[in-house]
Amino acid sequence: MPKRTPAPAPPTPPSEEVAPLPEDDFVASLKNELAKTQRASTKETGEDLTHRGQLNRRFLQDLWEVHNQFENASVHLTVEPSQTLFATFVEYPEQWMFKESFDFGAVKTIELRDRTQGWVGFTLRFWYYANPEGKTHLRGVFEWCEGESYHRYTGWMRMMSQAVLFDHPEEKADLREIHRVLRDVVVAWYTAHLEHAPEKLTGHLKEKYPKGASYARESYRA
Repeated sequence: MPKRTPAPAPPTPPSEEVAPLPEDDFVASLKNELAKTQRASTKETGEDLTHRGQLNRRFLQDLWEVHNQFENASVHLTVEPSQTLFATFVEYPEQWMFKESFDFGAVKTIELRDRTQGWVGFTLRFWYYANPEGKTHLRGVFEWCEGESYHRYTGWMRMMSQAVLFDHPEEKADLREIHRVLRDVVVAWYTAHLEHAPEKLTGHLKEKYPKGASYARESYRA
C-alpha cells in the first residue's frame, strides 16, 4: 500500500509588528483611555459635573489644610484621593497648587482618615449617591470604631459606627453650612487628640448628630 504523504502545514501568516503604547506605559495609557470613555459617557447622559468639580476642589483644599494643622500636633491623617494625584508641591506640605489635569468632577468619595495609633478607623467621609428618586445627594459622615469582636468564621471584626453630618441634594449643597459643621467636628476631633480622649469625640458626635450606619469590617482593614 503506497505511503500517504502528509498534508503540507498551512503557511504561517506574516508577523505584524505591534506599535508600542505611548511612552510604552500600559497603565498610564489605559487610565487615559478609560478617562476619555468616562467623559464621553458623561456627555451622552447629559450629566454636568462642573458643580461637583468645584465642590470637590474646595473639599480637597479644606481637608489638606486640616491635615497640615493636625500634622503640626503630631496627629497623622491621610487624604483620599491622595494628594499626589490632585496637587503639585513647591514645598511640601504647605506650598502647593492643584493639578489642572486632575478630573475633580470624577471624584465620588473624599476621605480624611486618622492613622494615629489608637485612632485607626476614625474617618471623615463625603460621597455622592443617587437617592430612590434618582437625584444625586452629597452625604457627609464621621465614622469610628466602637470596638472589636471575634467571629468563628470571619475572625476579628471591627464594629463601625457613623454620625451623619449632612445630607443635601448635590445642586443645593451650601458650603457655608458644610463649613459650619466641619468646623465643629474638626475642633472636637483635634481637642480629643490633645486630651488623648477618643471617647470625648464620639460622645460629641452621638449627642449632636443623627446616627448613621453601623456595620462590621475585617479588623485588618484600615
